[in-house]
Amino acid sequence: MEKGLIICFTGPSGVGKTFYAKRLIEKYNFILPTIVTTRLKRTDDGENYMYVSEELFLQMLKNGSFVEWDKYLDCYYGTLLNNFNESLTLKNVNGLILDLTPSGCNKIKEIYPLAKIITILPDDSNWLIKRLISRNSQPLEEIERRTAILEEYISEVKKLECDFIYANYSENSWDKTFKEIERIIFKTAK
Repeated sequence: MEKGLIICFTGPSGVGKTFYAKRLIEKYNFILPTIVTTRLKRTDDGENYMYVSEELFLQMLKNGSFVEWDKYLDCYYGTLLNNFNESLTLKNVNGLILDLTPSGCNKIKEIYPLAKIITILPDDSNWLIKRLISRNSQPLEEIERRTAILEEYISEVKKLECDFIYANYSENSWDKTFKEIERIIFKTAK
């Protein structure tokens, strides 16, 4: 396997990006760099989040602390530059996985042209809304804000130069979707 792969996942909230990132971490020894955000902590957040005030985020931005950053639903998100670079040099790590907005993906692609962008979209927006509600990790107001812009977000990601996967939400489809992700990642790396 080629080392130093950079995989950028994008897609609407709740589509399974974190689930598939965890599978890549476990199976192929990828790593998820630290994400700095101004949003509130959720019950399903992993260890790689750092929560800061907007004032501190903007100061970090001014200091050049991020390899990429964006503002989504009134909250800032950024990938720490030093953590990103350190992660790429770790001997036992095969690559990085980033969970980004379309703008964040474009920023990474400008710096690392060989980065692969994979957009995971719901094959039906209705299951995505039901999943966001059922996982009970966000306040209902935040879910409503995310679903209100869902079609706009999907339109934005479709402008990216990337591979698209249309997922459905059933246990029977998870392995199939993961195999498609593996095929995209490793089609040129093998």
